[in-house]
Amino acid sequence: MDLSIIIVNWNSTDYLRQCLASVHRETKGISFEIIVVDNASSDDSCARLVRDEYPGVVLHCSRDNLGFARGSNLGHELSRGDVLLFLNPDTEIRGDVFTDMVGELKSGPNIGAAGARLLNSDGSLQTSCVLTYPTIVNQLLDSELLRIMLPTSRLWGMKSLFASDSEPAKVDGISGACLMVKREVD
Repeated sequence: MDLSIIIVNWNSTDYLRQCLASVHRETKGISFEIIVVDNASSDDSCARLVRDEYPGVVLHCSRDNLGFARGSNLGHELSRGDVLLFLNPDTEIRGDVFTDMVGELKSGPNIGAAGARLLNSDGSLQTSCVLTYPTIVNQLLDSELLRIMLPTSRLWGMKSLFASDSEPAKVDGISGACLMVKREVD
């Protein structure tokens, strides 16, 4: 199995429906499984969705809200893929990005994690998809106004997001909204 896609859900069934549909529609050329960990949602709509519309999805319904980290760890324990993808349920996939990401991860031994350029629902860039190592200076100066005025400053670690090419780039950190890692890195 090439890829295990782990989604932690909590009261997000409408988003999850769109997410699952986009994953199935856009992911090609690799074998994958989807694991949904439902974090004690207030109704059983997640379980109904998976059971009725996506019976091939592995579903674990927790009686307690485990939080994102523990829910992700549980998804990891249930997974079988060589590569793990932690994906937020409010994500919609456009294009065959997962095949590209898996290929990039497997292209070299020094690559352990990958992320994707994330867009907001209006198509604007979600600059929080890459992170910089925190320093005293960037923490003191962190403001939305400065980020807008100086988006490519080294302070924010976002310069690669504004590059004209779509080649992979080294970044300090990747958002957990779409985080892919090799199994052996965990």
